Amino acid sequence: MEMTVRMPANYNVLSENEMTYTTGGAWTDWYAGLNVAGDVVGAVMTGVMIVNWLDMLGGARNWVAANKTNDLVTNLENGVKAWVDYTSASAWNAVRSIAATITAVGGTVLIGGIGIPYGLIGTAAALLTA
Repeated sequence: MEMTVRMPANYNVLSENEMTYTTGGAWTDWYAGLNVAGDVVGAVMTGVMIVNWLDMLGGARNWVAANKTNDLVTNLENGVKAWVDYTSASAWNAVRSIAATITAVGGTVLIGGIGIPYGLIGTAAALLTA
């Protein structure tokens, strides 16, 4: 028994340029570009968050150095009050303060597959050495 392939009468072989439309084409290229753009925006926003955190951490460290007492509970109460006062002073302060707090608590970098919490470590080191 012989196997033959039967094609319709109007069958044409596709050229290399026409193959683009069967393997991806404009939608795939646009979507890949969108992914790259998203990666770039994500990297820029991460950088902005880190710079903001470092700036706010410097201010917090200066505040701790100027206002610390020998009582840890009093230091914590005064620090939380100062954070709330600063954050509620304006919308811009709220955005910056909350963003810096998110980075301080959740800032993590992967090194060798292990998440290193740079936010917590950096914040603790800065405030403990103030």
